[in-house]
Amino acid sequence: MGKKFLLVLDDVWTDDFRIWEPIKVPLKSGAPGSRILVTTRNEGVSKMMDASYMLPLGKLSPEDSWSLFSKFAFYGKSREDRDNLEEIGREIADKCQGLPLAVKSLGSLMRFKETKQAWENVLHSELWELEEAERGIFPHLLLSYHDLSSPIKRCFAFCAIFPRDHKIERDTLIQLWMAQGFLVPTGSVEMEQIGAEYFDNLVMRSFFQDLERDKDDFSIVACRMHDIVQSFAQFLSKNQCFVIEFDDNKVLELNTKARHMTLMGKEEQFHPVIFNLKNLRTLQVLQKNVKTAPPDLFHGMQCLRGLDLNHTSITRLPSAIGRLFHLRWLNLSGLNFVVLPDTICKLYNLLALKLHGCRRLRRLPRGLGKLINLRYLNIEETESLSVLPQGIGRLSNLRTLSKFCIGENGEGCNVGELKNLNHLRGHLEISGLEKVRDVNEVMEANLKNKEHLRSLDLAFSFGGQELITNVLEALQPHPNLEALLVYDYGGSILPSWMSLLTKMKDLKLLRCVNCKELPPLGKLPSLEKLLIGHLNNVKCVGVEFLGKSIVLFPKLKELTFRYMVEWENWDTTTITSAATRRTMPCLRSLSLYDCPKLKAIPEGLKQRPLEELIITRCPILEQQ
Repeated sequence: MGKKFLLVLDDVWTDDFRIWEPIKVPLKSGAPGSRILVTTRNEGVSKMMDASYMLPLGKLSPEDSWSLFSKFAFYGKSREDRDNLEEIGREIADKCQGLPLAVKSLGSLMRFKETKQAWENVLHSELWELEEAERGIFPHLLLSYHDLSSPIKRCFAFCAIFPRDHKIERDTLIQLWMAQGFLVPTGSVEMEQIGAEYFDNLVMRSFFQDLERDKDDFSIVACRMHDIVQSFAQFLSKNQCFVIEFDDNKVLELNTKARHMTLMGKEEQFHPVIFNLKNLRTLQVLQKNVKTAPPDLFHGMQCLRGLDLNHTSITRLPSAIGRLFHLRWLNLSGLNFVVLPDTICKLYNLLALKLHGCRRLRRLPRGLGKLINLRYLNIEETESLSVLPQGIGRLSNLRTLSKFCIGENGEGCNVGELKNLNHLRGHLEISGLEKVRDVNEVMEANLKNKEHLRSLDLAFSFGGQELITNVLEALQPHPNLEALLVYDYGGSILPSWMSLLTKMKDLKLLRCVNCKELPPLGKLPSLEKLLIGHLNNVKCVGVEFLGKSIVLFPKLKELTFRYMVEWENWDTTTITSAATRRTMPCLRSLSLYDCPKLKAIPEGLKQRPLEELIITRCPILEQQ
């Protein structure tokens, strides 16, 4: 007999007994009192599960409806506005008939209505009298939808391409909008910024939910659509957007005018009907069992602008992909390609090429530099890719280049090709820096001009060479940089510019084995996390590490030392007691791993109100 458990299955839709049965069998061994709680909008699910008790959820009471409505509608409004609009607001809330999604959607809409007249216009809108509204379908969503600008309406309707409960990545959605030409830059405002504004607008109006946020800056990175909102998007897109789940026993007749389509199912081949969809603009394939792409797959898809094969198991891409001259967005992430067809270099309109997690990919096409419109080249987690092709420097529109692999002996690109890539933003890893033979190439890369970069990894490989110190010194980034990682650096001196990065929040120095002392990092005003590891020649950390400033490490919260095998002394005795009190005032976590010779922790740090202190494999400290 197992343990007693409570299992919650939220928002279950499948009523296929064959899926439920293998899940149910092991649950029968739970101890008496175990419970399974299921939420669903499909009564067939409860019957299939043979539920012992069903609790149909009622509608919200008028007061609960008003409470939820006012939370959204009066956000940011004054008490005077609330008093002035409450009577009309209650009438609008009553029209939602106690449906939570309707209340939330209308409340979000009214947030943007400033005058009493605008509220009355919504209350008396003809949309409440539409035939669809009389059947209880979407009246509240129609009101919110018709309040959108035409470009945002088009962007929202496109979301019908996503299956129910699908996780929608914000950046991917914006790039797909770009690929369809929905985002038109104006003046100095770029497409990405316009797309972000559209996305935020849809979030504020509750078209998106289940928001997933970045743990550092709290920005939205992903979302989902409520199933009713998803159905509403399909209602709006009519015969243009389809989500198709193929049934092996059924031949589908698809609308040949379909523009955007997602294919789902367990079939091992592309369904023959898609070869006739000559008007497709977007194709997303969610069929993991598909392993081969027939040579003629793309022959009839000349209008395709967005193609996502990420959720297939294809190992080779047909060379005919080069015929898709209008293609702007191509997602091949996670596939087991070794090489890509050179015909990809004919896709001159391509904006995004996503190869994240293509771990077997060994090289990129030599002519990649021809894709001068490319803005996103995602090659994260491509361990087998050790060099980028020459000509990468011609891609001056690049916003995302997750890693830059330096070649040698005439094979691949040199670091100087970074010169014109001044639009790069987010994260960049530069690897193979030990291959540099001319410091002038590094100077030409001009990292100081990459003002949009926020995170930078500088990767060397061990090996004695006299240039290495000058190479790192010449890699000075723009002061806007917020995160820096330096690893496998073989020089004995760390660069002078490191203490000038006033916005840097996160710094990691790893396996810099020849460095004998640490740079003066204490005067970095924004530094919050510091990790130092495998600096095997450092024997003493003293005042040189602190630097000179009124407050030393003023914002540092996490400090970690790892594998400092020769480190003996952590000496701050030469600074005054007042300065000691001003050293690391915000420190909350101190971690020391594998520092076998370290004799003591400074007294000033012992007095800090630490939330976490970890000392592991530091025998002398552990005895104290």
